[in-house]
Amino acid sequence: MKRTPMKRSGFKRAPRREPIERAERVPAQAVATVKPIRRGVIAPVNGFTAAIPKTPRHKNAHLLEMARGRGCLMRVQGVCNYDSTTTVAAHSNWSRHGGKGGARKANDEFTVWSCSCCHDWLDKGPADAVLKEMTFMRAHLAQVLEWRAIAFDTTQPERDRRAAQWALDHLNATPIGAAA
Repeated sequence: MKRTPMKRSGFKRAPRREPIERAERVPAQAVATVKPIRRGVIAPVNGFTAAIPKTPRHKNAHLLEMARGRGCLMRVQGVCNYDSTTTVAAHSNWSRHGGKGGARKANDEFTVWSCSCCHDWLDKGPADAVLKEMTFMRAHLAQVLEWRAIAFDTTQPERDRRAAQWALDHLNATPIGAAA
């Protein structure tokens, strides 16, 4: 049996153009007047296009480490194992919290102490997105209250207090007992 050659499709490639300098593509005055659509999206301004730079991700390694040995704050009914040895910091799955774009995690101030089962449910579970978001936001409110208590408690290690205060500062929240 003899193979027949592949037929060419009717698609024709555009002729190659010489590379042009960035200054020619996007004038400096157009970059300064870019109107944001979404983070990282190209926005048309005055007939020109320019990429909107992404904001740097807020990271705090100790804030994530603080989750070890703490109780689960998500407490999804029928899912949670209530085992503090499996607790980790679960990041938000919504882009408004600084993540979910090109394998980018949300900012660290949008985390919740979560057991392994609740974390799996949040990331891969069969529940609808609205229920997951409501559960995460309820748990995040409890998380902020925990961070407030840690930041104000002088018996807590200084490193924990600084990490909790870092999260509260990025969320524009104040610790309990602090003047507003």
